[in-house]
This record gives sequence, structure tokens and C-alpha cells, in this order.
Amino acid sequence: MQEVISLTRLKVLGYNSVDALAKGGKSMIEKLKDYFKRSFSNGPKAKIILVAVVITVVATATVMSMRKTLTISIDGKEETFVTYKGTVKDVLQDNKIELSDKDKVQPSLESRVSEKATIQVKKAIPVDIVANGTTLTVQTAENTIGDMLKTESDTLKEQGVEFNEAVDDVSPTLESEIQEDLKVQVVKVETKDVVEKEVINFDTIVEKDSNLDSSVQKVKSEGTNGEKEITYQVVYKDGAQVSKEVKSTKTLVDPQNKVVLKGTGQVYASRGAGNLNYKKKLDCTATAYSGHSTTATGRTPVRNAGSLSTIAVDPSVIPLGSKVYVEGYGYAIAADTGSAIKGNKIDLFLNSSSECNSWGRRSVNLLVIAYPGEW
Repeated sequence: MQEVISLTRLKVLGYNSVDALAKGGKSMIEKLKDYFKRSFSNGPKAKIILVAVVITVVATATVMSMRKTLTISIDGKEETFVTYKGTVKDVLQDNKIELSDKDKVQPSLESRVSEKATIQVKKAIPVDIVANGTTLTVQTAENTIGDMLKTESDTLKEQGVEFNEAVDDVSPTLESEIQEDLKVQVVKVETKDVVEKEVINFDTIVEKDSNLDSSVQKVKSEGTNGEKEITYQVVYKDGAQVSKEVKSTKTLVDPQNKVVLKGTGQVYASRGAGNLNYKKKLDCTATAYSGHSTTATGRTPVRNAGSLSTIAVDPSVIPLGSKVYVEGYGYAIAADTGSAIKGNKIDLFLNSSSECNSWGRRSVNLLVIAYPGEW
């Protein structure tokens, strides 16, 4: 029948498939009009048939323009398919691909899709974050640990973890990629300035004094400690101190050193003659004699409490002619000897037997003030 347009007749017009119809556009519709004018009368039925065919062709062309071949990549696994949906969200729903809140999709769900487009889907995986002694599990589709920690900053804050990328320690590193069964250790690092006061101990200064005997040491001035303020830079990791370094020091009170005088000379502090410089010091046993008119050196023995008296000595210990000082007796010249005077024994000349008896025998300090030829 002339009223029916078959696919065969469309082929006459040059359209071998429905796809060809969709691609024909306006030129195809014009050809149909020309065909109907040649094949049918201009009656009402012919017009109805023409309108129906045009509607069918336009509808077919519209549907075919919505047809797209797309690629969906889920965690790197790709699949190609045909869809008539217009947005990324509709395409995923049409393919029954479910998304969690943390899954990442590119382009965005609201984006329109086009022929040969690729939709990237990265599924979130669980990652354990250990911080503040507790373990927190989060779902993430981020690429690196650093990106994950930034994205999950609010979640970390809720757990009391204030992550500071610039100073906190993270293991593995921030640049490490997210992978299955990953455990991330976050160590909170804090740096504080701690101010402490410390004692500055005084030093002891020894000053040599030749006017003091080498056995004498005495304090010239007492010492006092000072005080200083030290600022330390202290580093804590998870609240535990790991380092402490001096940042600055300020002296608050200077210390005053202790001064000690140390004798370097041979000086004897006698009770009657003050400080005496000597050549040699001897502990002697002293007796007394009187009544002699001449000494072993030819001198006349004398007892002169205000000047030089005479004593007898062992010449092998104290050379004759030496000037000496005897504690309790005074200055004297070693000018006499005696058969009983040996070693550290001396015999002091006195003016009378009664004085000798009063003196008796006693231990005394004898100082050699000068040897013969030195005075």
C-alpha cells in the first residue's frame, strides 16, 4: 500500500539504518517530503502519514543522540559500556554502583557525561590512626597520608588530636601512599621555653704571701654564691620530654670569690718577737748552764734578754756562729758546745744557778735566723 512507509522505501532515500536516520537531521526530513509528494497525493491521509513519519524520525534521532559509550574506572579497573543517561550520578546508579560518603568520583556527580568520557571512582578504605595512646579508624579515598590527615582534621580534633604538619612526627611519612591494612602513627610534638633559676657557685682564689709561713693558710675574704636565670628550649613528644637545650642565660647576681692567703715563706709567729723569718726550724730539748767564762769559740758567754745571748749547740746540727731564736729565751748566738749537747739538744747560758734550776729541762722551738756570714 502507498500509505505504509517501509524500511525498504527509506533505503530508497539513502538511509540504511535507524542510526542513519538519527544522523540525517533536517536534510532527511526534506527528502521525505519530496518522496511523499512524488508517491502520494496531497490528501489528508498523506499528510497524516507524513507527520507520523517525521515524528518517528525526530524521536529516533533524539534517542540516538543520547546514546554514549563510556568507561568507568573503579580503583583502576576499567569497564566500557553504552548508556543513555545524562549525568555521572545517573550513570553510576544505572549501573548499580553504590558510593559511600568517603568515596571519590571524578568528574563530580552533577557533571554531564559525553561520548567516550571516563568516570573515575576511588573507593574509600579503612586506615588506623594511632595518636594520644588511642587508635582511630577512618575511611579514606585520599592518595597520601598527608592528604588524609588534612581531610580528617575535624575528626582528629574530636579525639583531642591537634595535628600540626610543620612539627608533629608522622610514620610512615606524609608523602606515603594510602594502602590496605595501613597503620599511621601520629606523635604530638610540642616545644616550650622553660625558665629556671640556678646558683652560680663562687670560686676560691689562693693568693701567695711570702710574709706567712708555708704552714699557714688563712681566709682573707669569704665567698658568696651568685644567681643566674636560664631559659631552656624543651621538646615534648606525646607529653614526654625528649630534649632540653639552653636557649639563653642571664646573670641576676654575680658571685663573690673566696680569697685564701697561702704562706710561701718560713715565718714563725712567736709570742714575744712577732713574726720571724727563718732558715730552719728545729724542735729541741733545752737545758741551762751558768758560771763559764769562755765559750768554745772564745767568746765570753752572756745572757742579754734584750739582745743576743749565748747558747751551746751540736755544730753538726747548728753551725757555730749562727744567729738563732729560742722560744721563751730570745735571740742568741750558737757560740758554745758541750760533751752532752748532741743532736737536737741545746744548752742556754743564764746568769745564775737559781735561774738554771728554774729553767730546768723543756722542749722548745729553735729557729735558725741566719747562718754564719749571712748577718
